[in-house]
Amino acid sequence: MADVSSTGSGPVFRLVYRSRLSIPPDDVESEVARILEAARTKNPQHGITGALVVWEDNVVQTLEGEEGVVRGLYETISRDPRHVQVDLVEETSGVERAFTRWSMARVSDGADADIPLSNQWEGGIDVSRPRLTTPAEDAVVDAMRDRVRGATA
Repeated sequence: MADVSSTGSGPVFRLVYRSRLSIPPDDVESEVARILEAARTKNPQHGITGALVVWEDNVVQTLEGEEGVVRGLYETISRDPRHVQVDLVEETSGVERAFTRWSMARVSDGADADIPLSNQWEGGIDVSRPRLTTPAEDAVVDAMRDRVRGATA
């Protein structure tokens, strides 16, 4: 978790995109780690929060913050040669920030996950385990899970 206390509260702009990675399979983990490290360093400086899902060679990322800054970051990502078939799937103004605790959360099934890719709440809440996410994060991450697996167009 990164300190995002400088992001403030109030409505923000949310953008969600989907892409495919052009990274060789053997390099995906190390390259995703570099992407996350850069995001976690730079995003707090720009008031951006969000989450990143990588499943096989599919990516879904949510970015939240001031609209101009988020759109600028999306344009940079869309030109990044590590991403192909970059598609904007959602843009919403005036929403409350879902990822208040994360400059960039990693959503995966790996040990390094901030938020599990498998929906831990299927079949009801397991009260024996601490809740890893907030209800606001759950709503956005659920949609991201569906999109990364191709369930939502």
